[in-house]
Amino acid sequence: MDLTQAFHPNLYLIFELLGAISFVAILAREIYQKNETRVFEILSALVFGLLLEIGNTHLGHTYTYSPNFVIQIFNVPLAIGVYWALIIYSVMLLSDQYRLPWVIRPFMDALTAIILDLYLDVVAVRLGFWTWVIPKNQEWYGIPFDNLAGWIFVVISFSFIIRFIRTLNLKRWLTRLMLILSPLLAYLGLMLLLALFGFLSLLPYALNNWGQWTAADINPNINVFYNPEIQLWKIIIFVAILVQLANIVVSAMIKYRKKYVWHFDLLSFTILTSMHLFIIITLFTSGTYRELPIFIFFAACFFSIHLLLHFLPHTLQKPKVYYFFRRIGKTLNSEERHMEKFVEANLK
Repeated sequence: MDLTQAFHPNLYLIFELLGAISFVAILAREIYQKNETRVFEILSALVFGLLLEIGNTHLGHTYTYSPNFVIQIFNVPLAIGVYWALIIYSVMLLSDQYRLPWVIRPFMDALTAIILDLYLDVVAVRLGFWTWVIPKNQEWYGIPFDNLAGWIFVVISFSFIIRFIRTLNLKRWLTRLMLILSPLLAYLGLMLLLALFGFLSLLPYALNNWGQWTAADINPNINVFYNPEIQLWKIIIFVAILVQLANIVVSAMIKYRKKYVWHFDLLSFTILTSMHLFIIITLFTSGTYRELPIFIFFAACFFSIHLLLHFLPHTLQKPKVYYFFRRIGKTLNSEERHMEKFVEANLK
């Protein structure tokens, strides 16, 4: 029996339930803490996730979702928007523990997210969660490199907008308007970054085949993006982005290593870890590991990096408190609270 087919019904349900429970938990915590701004931020992340998926599926026509998902909005599963909100908000909670300058944190957020996607997408397409227009043996094991770059751009766009708004006075009407429009602003930023990535990928091919571009065509063939020459440039550009992303994050972590960590967020760690474990478990239960044995090694590497990002600060400075629904552990004295505020103010 094909294990992939045998496990499909349960995996769809588990996937959706895992997302729903995690989303309710993280939303409930912010409500419990009476943090209205953070509640609005995670709801904005949900709107942003649905907006980008609806826009991408209806404008790009490069992938489609399975009809087996329970709740769908314009052919996009609600669970996908929920997971975007969970991933974006959880990686932001992680980078907040490092006390890096706010302009650096979006890059760490993107790095944390792409580590997850490098094997999430590969396993998901083999489970039939979504289907791309390219065969499963092209680009990143059936995942277009522009989608991988898109993950980086998605997280950077939303994280940067939200973190910038946090530096402003929330009592001003313009700041509140920006917060309300944050999903749209982040989506516009995402489109600009994707357009730049596409332009740089197409440019060498266009210069070598300029004669094909002289005739105006209002309906260009989307398959040109999967031309072998363009695929090569997409790989080069994506790897360059990934290397630079890692360079920015590692350099910042070394520079500011003495200023973190003040707390450890158990809830965000639990949510991200459960996603990694879900992928690893389905990698084996679906039989995908037999088709792609290299992903046994990749899964071990990606999960190890995930754990390293969470626990590395503990080797340098133990957290004062652990944070799930409320602070657990040592209560900060007045001197420590003053130092925490001082560090945060200087890193902004």
